[in-house]
Amino acid sequence: MRSLLIRCYPARWRERYGDVFLALLEERPLGPYDVADILLGALDARLRSRRRGSPTTQGRGSPMSLRIGGFAAILGAVLWAVGGLLSIGVAGDVDGQVPVAILMVGMIVLLVAVAGLSAFQARSHPGAIWVAFAITAIGTVVFFAGYAGSVMIGGDGFWGLWFIGVVTVMLGSGLFAAVTYRTRVLSRVGAALIGIGIVVILGEAFLHVEALIPVGMACFALGWLTLGVEAIRLDRPASAIHPA
Repeated sequence: MRSLLIRCYPARWRERYGDVFLALLEERPLGPYDVADILLGALDARLRSRRRGSPTTQGRGSPMSLRIGGFAAILGAVLWAVGGLLSIGVAGDVDGQVPVAILMVGMIVLLVAVAGLSAFQARSHPGAIWVAFAITAIGTVVFFAGYAGSVMIGGDGFWGLWFIGVVTVMLGSGLFAAVTYRTRVLSRVGAALIGIGIVVILGEAFLHVEALIPVGMACFALGWLTLGVEAIRLDRPASAIHPA
């Protein structure tokens, strides 16, 4: 993977910095944050190379940061809360496709949040963070497939895919929250709220108590909101993991 990531940079950049950068990457495990950061750096390097027609420097124009992940977590929390409340009829009679679309966008945004907030967890638990990211991505794809099918074909036959997608995304979020709680890099309260929200929502499927759904959604959204706010407040410099 490391060699492939380096090849995303312009040839002139690789000739000048490639060996040093590869040695740096081999010193530590890579997480979703690092991959996103490297790809953004490669895009910036190519844009600079085209504008100036000369080898790019070591400067970074648009690095991945906790701030990006923080804003994504906050926006994702809001979208999940709104989509969840609309889906259970809190706002009255709403076209069923509206909350589904809102939840789908929320899933995509949370995927960005998982990548953007995983810089430090991936140092000690790279495997778990990659699994959390992969599960969240798979859930988002499954949910999108259900949404696309309902729009193009119609009917309620795709509800199962929606449900599987939602549950899968929540499981990915739960694993991410568990690693975050253990590593203590962000709010443990926020991570715990995400876990509590997931347990409450899934528990409703067995207890059949509809009142648990808004409670679970509130905890889930508040947990992501808490992580996002703290990430923006901290916005710790990640220069140590930025490519040269």
